[in-house]
Amino acid sequence: MNHAYVDASWHELPDGSGVGGWGLVLRTPGSLPQRFQGQLEAPDNNAAELRAVLAAVRLAPAGEALSVFTDNQAVIAAVSRGRGGQHLGELAREVMNEAEARGVTLRVGYLPRTRRHMLSAHNLANDARRGNGTPGLNAAQADVLIEQRPALTEARVSLRRSGERVTAHVTLDPMSEVPPSAQALLAAVELAQPGESLLVRRASKVAQALWQRPERALRPAAQAALLSARQAAEASGVQVEFLGVG
Repeated sequence: MNHAYVDASWHELPDGSGVGGWGLVLRTPGSLPQRFQGQLEAPDNNAAELRAVLAAVRLAPAGEALSVFTDNQAVIAAVSRGRGGQHLGELAREVMNEAEARGVTLRVGYLPRTRRHMLSAHNLANDARRGNGTPGLNAAQADVLIEQRPALTEARVSLRRSGERVTAHVTLDPMSEVPPSAQALLAAVELAQPGESLLVRRASKVAQALWQRPERALRPAAQAALLSARQAAEASGVQVEFLGVG
């Protein structure tokens, strides 16, 4: 069973609009917890937290069951029972439509914020809200920044599109046949929306070369992983362009 822990943070701006942040901890069997966060324009905290649920559905393995935990009863009512009025109802339907499209059997339940992964999601949400990142160039294009240090086993992947910023804290697997820099790039591609063009900054020469020509990978398993990612991106209309070298 896959599990996701979500939380949100929201602040009203002087002009009456609102900026929100969401945090997500995703746990899948046999893997270390993955952490994601995003910043977006949002009318209230509930909308920001539903965006975290949507991210969980999009990032969880397709065709499998997913339990999402939140401390927000309004979010639970909107997703589970269709309550919350037109505003939350539309967002909840987007969540359910995405789950159906990906074959994800979704369950949303309550968990107090004091639990470890819930607290982590809460901190991610607060950090995202305070970031006030620069918006992307347009709705069909996103700016991607990959930050990776050779001595660390985690990379930071930030994706910025119009009105939203999403960050993934990617745990790099030293035992994988896919080079660490390419693992970070594949994580960035997974964050893309259908039809989106990614402008990737500071990807390594190795990651760029392997993405453009997966057959250059020395090991068959790495070739297969890269080819699969390329095919999935092409099927959803995602394009990857590189700007500079990390």
